[in-house]
Amino acid sequence: MEVVIAGDIIGSKKNIPDDYLSVIEPILKHYCKEGMYQIYRGDSFQGWINTPELALYASLQIKAALKVKETLDVRIAIGLGHINLIEQNIALSTGSALTRSGELLDSLKEKDQNLMVNSGNPLDFYMNTALKMALLSLNHWTTNGAAVINLIMSRPNITQEELGQQLGIKQATASRRLDRAHWKETQELLHLFHQYYKDVHDATTH
Repeated sequence: MEVVIAGDIIGSKKNIPDDYLSVIEPILKHYCKEGMYQIYRGDSFQGWINTPELALYASLQIKAALKVKETLDVRIAIGLGHINLIEQNIALSTGSALTRSGELLDSLKEKDQNLMVNSGNPLDFYMNTALKMALLSLNHWTTNGAAVINLIMSRPNITQEELGQQLGIKQATASRRLDRAHWKETQELLHLFHQYYKDVHDATTH
C-alpha cells in the first residue's frame, strides 16, 4: 500500500516563496521516491513517500520546519492506496493514494483539522481522532519548540547536549523545550501511525 502526502502552506501570502520553498523541498526530497514530488501553484505540494510508515514523520517534520517562522504552518492530507505511475511523473499519475490525498486536502479547511489520513478503511476514524487531539499541542508549537523538534527529527541520533550546541542554548534548556513541545507524546503518535499503517496494509492484502 502506497502513501502520498499532499499539502498547502498556511501563511504563504505573508511570506516570500523562498521562506517556505527552501524549507519544504529538502524534506520532500529526503522522504519521497526519487523525483516523485512536486510543488505547484507556488504554495502546494505532493509527494510519494518512499517508506510509507514514515509519512506522518515527514509531515510533522515539514510542520516543525515551517513553524520555526511564526507566520507559517501547513495543512497536510495523507492518502493511502495504490498508484499508477505514468511516464515517471507524479503529476500525470493516477490511483487511489493520489485521489484520496488530493480530495482530503481540499476538505481540510472546512473540517478545521490541519492533518488527516484517508485510506478508505474504518481505522481512519481512530487515527484521525488521535491526530485531532495531537494537533491541540502541535498547532501551538512556539518557534523555539518547532526549532528543537525540527532539529531532532532531521537528526534522530543527536544527543541533547548536541541539540543545545546546535541551537546555541544549554542542554537543560533544550530538554525543557522538548518537554514543552511534547516530544515524548509526539513519538508515541508516530508509533501509533506505524501500527495504523501496518493494520490498514494487512487489511488490504488479506
